Amino acid sequence: MKICFLNNTLNPKEGRGRYGFNLIDKISKNKDVEIIVLTEEGSGHPLEKSILLKSYLLRDFFNIFINAFRIRKYIKKCDIVHALDGYPFGVIAALANIGLKKKFIISGIGTYSILPLEEILKKNLLRWAYKKASNILCISNFTRNQILKRIKLNNTEVVNLGVDYEKFQIDIKKKRREGKIILSVGALKPRKGYHISIPAMAQVIKKHNAKYYIVCDKKEKEYIDLVRKHNIEKNVKFFYNISDKELIELYHKSSIFLLTPVVLNDNDFEGFGLVYLEANACGKPSIGTYKCGAEDAIIDNVTGFLVPQNDIKKTAEAVLKLLDNPGLAKKLGENGRKRAWEMNWKNLSKKYIDVYKKIVS
Repeated sequence: MKICFLNNTLNPKEGRGRYGFNLIDKISKNKDVEIIVLTEEGSGHPLEKSILLKSYLLRDFFNIFINAFRIRKYIKKCDIVHALDGYPFGVIAALANIGLKKKFIISGIGTYSILPLEEILKKNLLRWAYKKASNILCISNFTRNQILKRIKLNNTEVVNLGVDYEKFQIDIKKKRREGKIILSVGALKPRKGYHISIPAMAQVIKKHNAKYYIVCDKKEKEYIDLVRKHNIEKNVKFFYNISDKELIELYHKSSIFLLTPVVLNDNDFEGFGLVYLEANACGKPSIGTYKCGAEDAIIDNVTGFLVPQNDIKKTAEAVLKLLDNPGLAKKLGENGRKRAWEMNWKNLSKKYIDVYKKIVS
């Protein structure tokens, strides 16, 4: 069985890139599968060919059609095409498939599977692609429901993201304790909810001499100013573009993982929240929010807590509950570790293989 994947990159530092990298890494180990990956940005992956032009922005709209023409010679030799997002890759796959009658799958990841359905030039193309796809594999129930709110489909299925569990198992004897650390990981953008978690941590710090570590990609003045506004500069530290090794060490040093996503304009949202599982893989309880993809990643009161969106008070209370009850935090962390093992990419990749086999047969 030969599969052609379409994605922007396989760079694991980028969201969709990490998804593609982990999925392809595990699927490629199946001896019955042959893989080629077509991307926009090269990452040095041995299975990757960077032949696609960027085509998400409106100014690059016609590159979709150029890309569809470019990939036809590759997909002719494949059994399945798997587009790792709705727009533009699902549309490119659908256009390239005209006359070829290949089976193709679209992954519904989050914002870029939904937002184009609201945009004039993009929505009809994406709706058409969704209807033509053999399957739409959504990474969370929330993502699936957001798609179905906008278009009636009978070809959707939920297959969650996985975590590279073994990667996060380090020699815990070597880690250095630095007191009570609450950790967040994610780009400094509005949908990640730092405008909630930072003032919530200001309330927590009044009771506990805790540290708040934020791992992100670049400086954003508004969040640095928000830290200053709440006078917690001594307790908050930003980490920019750190290595995976450094990130894993921070997970292990932390007491609690915290990320409070919000849904913006009903189409900009957190599709799943892999970072919650990464924290769980390190034995840490996670705190996220209701009514977004975090509901699939966190089992409320089992592997962590879910709190209402945009609720500073409830967020602070959840953090304090874990800090005040270390036994409870340990229990939820242990439950989280078991959950992360179940959500290991080794296990999740088998579900994808089953879908491929079903479609081909």
